[in-house]
Amino acid sequence: MDLTRTFQHEHHDQLINFHVTYDLQTHSFNIVEDDNLNYILSYNPALKQWSATEDPSPSIPVPVLAELVQKSFGIFV
Repeated sequence: MDLTRTFQHEHHDQLINFHVTYDLQTHSFNIVEDDNLNYILSYNPALKQWSATEDPSPSIPVPVLAELVQKSFGIFV
């Protein structure tokens, strides 16, 4: 089972490369932007809310990032 996805997204006229790996133990996503910005994206099913670590934080809004990650894995919550 491949738990890694790569994709690009344009935000404010800047193309961002994303490398995303799903962590089976924490059920979160380790995300690397442009090979230099690394953070965690996670979903809280009780609150039905996505969140990301704040330092560093994603270059794009968390809801947009969550949608892109879900789309890349073909699974939506």
